[in-house]
Amino acid sequence: MSRITRGRRAFFLALAFTILWTSGAPAKTVVLDDTGTQALAPAVALRWKSLAPGRSGADNLLVGTTTFRIRINVAPWLRRNVRIYLALPAQQPGPMTVSWVGQGQLLPGRLQSGNRALVYSGPITRPFLEDQVRFQFSVDGTLVARPFPVNLQFEMDE
Repeated sequence: MSRITRGRRAFFLALAFTILWTSGAPAKTVVLDDTGTQALAPAVALRWKSLAPGRSGADNLLVGTTTFRIRINVAPWLRRNVRIYLALPAQQPGPMTVSWVGQGQLLPGRLQSGNRALVYSGPITRPFLEDQVRFQFSVDGTLVARPFPVNLQFEMDE
């Protein structure tokens, strides 16, 4: 085998490892700046989903709704195609479900604590992504002893 053939083989082997190495790199998740987001009502009033919750525990859901004016700073990603997610980290008082519907900019969806859901996929053409979104929260009423904050965040994989 000639020196040129060995050189080519080594080059292509190194190239193949480089392609495999870089394509397997995990995406970095970035929490987006949504400090411009405003709640139209500062607190969510929870009520029993059923008028008379049973002793079996199946009807112990508390539900509440609120509306937010969402304003996400996406200026660093102008003229790029992105996928933005709404994340609901696991938190107190326990497992929670959130569903939402917007006025067109963000996709509607449903999410359980500890997960995230796609809310936007497409090009960024303006520095801010804005929508008015109505959220409905559901939580097991047996876990709720006092008012609690709910932490939602918008994320993107770079």
